[in-house]
Parts: sequence; structure tokens; C-alpha cells
Amino acid sequence: MQDYCSVESWHNFIRTKIAPIRDYSQAIVNFWKFLKAFDGQHISKVLKEYPKLKVVFLGGVDENGYREDSFANVIREVFGAKITDLKAYFSFVAQDLEPAVPIEVRKTEILGCIGLIKDVANLIIDKAGVDVEENDKLQEEYVNNPEKIFEGLLKFLQYCINVCVGFDDYMTFVWNIRKITKKYLNLVFPETKKDENFKFLREFLGLTELFVPDIDDASLRDEYTIYGFPDIYTNVDINDSFWWANWFERCSEIIQNAKTIGGLLLWLNRLIWKLICGYHSIEISHGYKIELERVLGDDSIVCSLDEYLKACKEELIRLNWKKDDIYLYNFFRFSEDSYGKYIGIIDGTSIKNKNGIVVSRLFGFLDQIAPALFLGVYELVFVDKNKFILIEREW
Repeated sequence: MQDYCSVESWHNFIRTKIAPIRDYSQAIVNFWKFLKAFDGQHISKVLKEYPKLKVVFLGGVDENGYREDSFANVIREVFGAKITDLKAYFSFVAQDLEPAVPIEVRKTEILGCIGLIKDVANLIIDKAGVDVEENDKLQEEYVNNPEKIFEGLLKFLQYCINVCVGFDDYMTFVWNIRKITKKYLNLVFPETKKDENFKFLREFLGLTELFVPDIDDASLRDEYTIYGFPDIYTNVDINDSFWWANWFERCSEIIQNAKTIGGLLLWLNRLIWKLICGYHSIEISHGYKIELERVLGDDSIVCSLDEYLKACKEELIRLNWKKDDIYLYNFFRFSEDSYGKYIGIIDGTSIKNKNGIVVSRLFGFLDQIAPALFLGVYELVFVDKNKFILIEREW
């Protein structure tokens, strides 16, 4: 059984699971920066200075272009590095002339995601106060041996997969408590009934009060206070798979301003899900897809989010949990201006009747939604202290 209320356990998790992600992502970004320095230069000049880069720009390439599974094609799709005009290059070569053809290096969406993963991993390590040195040798490994960059990319992906929700106990724990009542937290993790353990989760992970019911009964108020992390899943955008324009730019500022370790861990998980699940939403080489699927084990778990949600929904069926029951408490209205989601209005009548006596409408709803919220099939997004949006997480 894992100890979720021990600083030593969390530090060990960060050293063994988060630090390698930081080191590999930094090395991959460093390699891209190395390539970026050659942007606009002629390929002939670059290869004279760095002959080892031939595999990067020409590995598996001929006058007919890129093979889908070629090394250079993966480099082009992941690192945005390519010879701008392959036909011109091979024409120069056929005439025994020096290829005066420039190369282009741009920042891809994949590199943007890896860069954010690096930033989040660094923030987690810093905020947790874990003393773990960077792997300096790895930082220059791919610059000195560019033929190994694909191997490094796959190792990075494997570390990422191993820390995801559903794969790692500590990350799954943080996911489970991202929106949870005190009552359900104590029920599922009895050790949190101890004041010192609950205090640890608040101080170390940053577990924060998100909603406190306005009632005089201290016991009920304590049980139905909702805790979580205020740094993530705070609006209707809870999509964890696909990318859209400027997503990374928009979330970078949010990540840098995150206050809690728990929130940062969830951002790390979210970025990994996007990196793994979102690869088929953009143009990317067939070779990268094949290798990613090979790392994941088989095609059926190409998307860890998809597989995780499928398992969670099966668990809810096993528990005889019914989706329709959550709407029986009658304080929802449908809202087109919130992306077609249901908004819950927590007004006085959902907590007390006209005589001021506490009623169970809100508390019954929170009890009913708890298992699905715990697993992540649903998300509660608080608009203000009296209003929330209920969103079903879908693939």
C-alpha cells in the first residue's frame, strides 16, 4: 500500500518518475535548439561542419522524397527540421555540384508540448524542494550523437507513459482528489481522517477548499466541503486529447502561475495525454506513430486517456452507478453559452428549506456524483461560489 501522506514517499516519486522526464525533455529541447542554430544555412555548409547530421536531414531520403518510416521524416515532423528543396538538392548532387540549398528548422506542436512538459517537471521539482541533479551527460548526448535522438525520444515517451493517471499510483491519487468532498476523501482514503495526514495533503500537495456549503451545522459543512487544486480544470475546456491553435501559448502562463504541486502534477499528466493521444490530430509521420505504438505495447492502448476512461466507465457499471440519477436533484439548467453543458445553481433552496432547515438536495447530489468525479468521468467547474458546470469527460 502506497503512503500518500509522507514527504519521503513523494520525494522518491519525484526523483524516480519526474526527474527523468525533466532530463529527457531538456535534452530533446537542447537538440532542437542545436538544429535551430542552422536555420537558413545551406545544407552543404552544415554537413561540412557537422557530418554526423547527415542522418538527420537525409536518413531514408532520396530524389523521390521522404519515406514515411525514414529517420529524416521523423526529424521533420517532430523537430521541424528539413532541407527546403529536396529536388534541388539531388539535382546539385547529380551534377557533382555543392548543394546550395538552405535548411529550415521550425518549432512544431510536438516540441511545444515537450517544452511545456520540461517546464512543469522543473516546477514540480523546485516546489517540492527535491534535491536531484540534472543529468549533464544526457544534455549533450544527442548533439554529439544525433543518430540516437530517436532512441532518446522513445525513452522519454516511456517515462511519460509510466507516470500517467492509471499507470502510476501517485499520479492517480492526485487525479482522484482533484475535486472531492471531505466525506468521500475520508471514505476512500481512511488515513486522511487523521488531522496530521490531511494537513500534509493541504500543505505539500496544495489541496485547497474550492466550495464550502453555507450552513451552520459544522459537521455537515466539513463533510461536504469540496477540496481540490485551483490551478487546473477551472473552465469548460477540459479536453485532454486534441490540440488547437495557440493552446500551448495560452496554457504556458497558467502553468507558470500555478501555486500547488498537485495542480502541476495534473498539468503534467494533461500534457502527456495530449502528447500521446493528440498525435493523430495533426500531421505527423507514419514512422513516429509506429514507434509510439510499439512503446505503448499494442494498438489497443495507443491513447492512455481513452483506455483509462473506458475502464472507469466499466467500473461505474459494476458499481451500478447510473448517469441519469445525478439530474434528479433538480437544480440544473441547460446552457448553450457554456458549450452545451449543464449548469448547477447552488442557491439557498438547494441547502435549506423555507424554514431554514438543512435539506439533502445538494448533499445527495454530491454523494451521487462522487464515484464518477473521483474516477474523472465527470468534472465540476466552479463559476463562482454558488454556481458550477457539470461536464462529462469524453474521448
